[in-house]
Amino acid sequence: MKIKYLIASFCLLLCVSISTAQKPEKLKRITEKNFLVSTQYQVLKSDKKTKQGYYKEYNLSHRMLIVSGNYHLNEKNGLWQEWFTSTRLPRSIGYYKDGRKVGVWEYYDGVYGKKLQTFNFDTNTLLYVDKYIKTSEYEVVINGESVWETLDSPPLLIGEFLYTKQDIELEYIMLKKKHQDNKDFYAHVLILIKKDGTIGEIKSTNSFWNPDFSDIIKEKINKTRGEWLPAELNGKKVDAYISCRFQIPSL
Repeated sequence: MKIKYLIASFCLLLCVSISTAQKPEKLKRITEKNFLVSTQYQVLKSDKKTKQGYYKEYNLSHRMLIVSGNYHLNEKNGLWQEWFTSTRLPRSIGYYKDGRKVGVWEYYDGVYGKKLQTFNFDTNTLLYVDKYIKTSEYEVVINGESVWETLDSPPLLIGEFLYTKQDIELEYIMLKKKHQDNKDFYAHVLILIKKDGTIGEIKSTNSFWNPDFSDIIKEKINKTRGEWLPAELNGKKVDAYISCRFQIPSL
């Protein structure tokens, strides 16, 4: 009888252990809003910080989904997609694993919907890029000195820098609105993309450099680390600046 009792007790304990182990972590839904975007995601109830499960961003004025993806223990995982608000066309589509882009990603133009780039993050290979036409000279750093050259190909951000620029402008507009700042803002910014694909100096040609804007652009540019293809000149990779102008009118 004792043996039967011990066996029954062990089985009961084993079942409880299994059911406890398989019990899903409880989640809390979070919704954050500003005057343009509503962000929805879930966090673990145990710490209220760790993102887990779906993540969505809605543009409130256009009433549409603009970002869709999933988190696992605070890291992006699985399929992630983005859309343009102005045309409702796809912006990018690809997969994350443990917070890193993996496999083949595709990036699109926001006006005509044509494919801009296809990039394999597993092999670090550019599979397709929309044709580049030599039209402009770029500031290039050779042996520590700056010269102006027409490049074989300019520095290229996987996913198109134009849209990173738009993200920077949008965040600064939201900051201006929050602080009721009605001043016009203009900045001409130079960003050095090194021949190893890393980000170098970020500087402004303006005599006035807004510290709030400086923080925003550095944060956004730092998020693009590891996604730059360096410039090429005469078949060799070189350090080169990209130039971008920001002009944000009063609200």
